[in-house]
Amino acid sequence: MRFTEVFGVARDDSDDWFDPILSVDTKLFLDPFLLYADEQEEFVGAHADVIAFFNTVFKLIARSVGNPSSVLWRKAVDDLILHEVEEICLGYSGSGTQGSGSGRGLAKVTADGLWEAVQAGIEEFTHFEEVGIIREGIGADRISDITANLIRTRLSSYTVRIARKHGVPTRTFSYPRGYYDTDEQRWMPIHLDLPENPYNGKAVLLVPQRYLRDLPTLNADDFWEYCWDNENETIRNEFSHDITRRVAKRQIIGLARGHPEIRRRYLEERESRLSRPYDIERDPQGLLAWYEATAHYTHANPLQFLIRRDRDFFPAIKLMVEKFRHFVEENRGWSLLWNDNGTPRGEKIAQDLFLGIVKHYCDANNIDVSRESDIGRGPVDFKVSRGMRLRALMELKLAKNTRFWHGLRRQLPKYLEAEEIRVGYFVVVVLSEEDLRRIGEIQDIVAEVNEKTGLSIKSVIVDARPHPPSASRL
Repeated sequence: MRFTEVFGVARDDSDDWFDPILSVDTKLFLDPFLLYADEQEEFVGAHADVIAFFNTVFKLIARSVGNPSSVLWRKAVDDLILHEVEEICLGYSGSGTQGSGSGRGLAKVTADGLWEAVQAGIEEFTHFEEVGIIREGIGADRISDITANLIRTRLSSYTVRIARKHGVPTRTFSYPRGYYDTDEQRWMPIHLDLPENPYNGKAVLLVPQRYLRDLPTLNADDFWEYCWDNENETIRNEFSHDITRRVAKRQIIGLARGHPEIRRRYLEERESRLSRPYDIERDPQGLLAWYEATAHYTHANPLQFLIRRDRDFFPAIKLMVEKFRHFVEENRGWSLLWNDNGTPRGEKIAQDLFLGIVKHYCDANNIDVSRESDIGRGPVDFKVSRGMRLRALMELKLAKNTRFWHGLRRQLPKYLEAEEIRVGYFVVVVLSEEDLRRIGEIQDIVAEVNEKTGLSIKSVIVDARPHPPSASRL
């Protein structure tokens, strides 16, 4: 459920905050460049706080001369241990609000990036995201989490103001690393009164919509686009006349490291150009539409399960999967899997749509559903369970994802065996006529796996082509 639903908040025109889904992270990110471009109210001076922290750590890295054994380097790494800020409910985590986080390993990656910045001729930062252009492993979620950590107290003040306005209750939360004191050069503890997220017992921090984007303004791909449009001669000389507009990130990073003057021009150009936040109302990438659509469908088509015995559980799972198929094929759910220009959206959107149907039904029937990040030898999409004994795993893939089909004979069985689960559902989403031609092969593979392993893997075909025919024609 969204923040407004949980706390009974009626928004008005003055409410400029993002209304988060409290049980699932939304793939939007807090963009420090938008802070820089539009500081208001509690956030006046926020970008300076972020940059002050980074320049402090940057000097430690520079003085360490890149020696990981030095006291200065270890101090920098300790300061850079910035964990995921689950309270903002943003990022890449699929079914909850806890993603991969940002522990010591990621702190070391960031420290390496700062040392490479020293070697690349950077003397101080005006935008710390620049380090993500010269170092792999520092992506949108890392930049967003760093920013949220460094402006936590400002986000808290903003959230408390909104909570008081709407009568939302709060309680005290403690943060051992609440804010960074640049004079003392260390993290300080803090206690904050904030609303509580009923799904995980943690605090909620609200974020102004004007600071959210689907990617940070400054990123490697955007740097390449700038170079393609403005530094074409350098690109041709650096690579070859056969270079294409799409290249690997390592090539972009190589160009950025070797040409500080281009990075400087890029930053100046971006500072002079208006950066826009993600259009939440229009939602062009379908990052939010899945939630409202699936909530409406499950409310209009309720399911109640009486799970008294083991044999009651699996028919309930089957029925939820069938409801997803019906939603997509017969209730225009397929339209959420396509862009306005007629191109299909990615697999992640299809998985979100599936999660929306399953999660709403599971929540209504006291069944747990979670996205599995590491079972056996790789990721599984979802695990549905009722206690420890009743568990089923689910995969949803686009039929065109041939890379996955090639590993199907070994991957899903290993997931099931690792968790000692005997039942799995394999949901295949069809987007084209070519996809339909793959269905027979996929079903043959599933049958072969079941025969060899004794598992019970069931394939379900979902036709998401525009204006699809009746399922009986499949």
